[in-house]
Amino acid sequence: MTRRTARGMRRAAGLALAGALILGALILGALILGAANPALALLPPKYYQQARRQAPNVVVIAVASVTEPQAGYGACAVAGLVRKVERGTLYKPGAALTIAVPCRKPGVQPPLGGTIYADPAALRAAPYGRAYLDAKGALMLSQYEALAAAP
Repeated sequence: MTRRTARGMRRAAGLALAGALILGALILGALILGAANPALALLPPKYYQQARRQAPNVVVIAVASVTEPQAGYGACAVAGLVRKVERGTLYKPGAALTIAVPCRKPGVQPPLGGTIYADPAALRAAPYGRAYLDAKGALMLSQYEALAAAP
């Protein structure tokens, strides 16, 4: 083996090792950022604000119960009576309503995306909630606000 061939082999091995280290660091960094800060994957705030502005139905409910999903994350069923209709004609005060609010149990990491997951304990602790609903009564872009007091 000549000196030139040996030097070339060492250089190739060094480049392969450096490439593997860089790739490993990138993968590790992506995992850390994804686990430590899921907000990085959320939509820009303007889309959530737009959903609130454009929701055809906005109601405040007096929360009677909150049922958690069996899995670590999913939809909490927030049930209660409509206390106030702030916008829309789909609901009347006093109507029974159950809203599917995205929620996750503490320590559970749901998939990254535009969904905002509420803490089931916080939903349960709030006696009232404001829901921004579409024309069919479904929550728009996870826009549910737990309220400590009636507005």
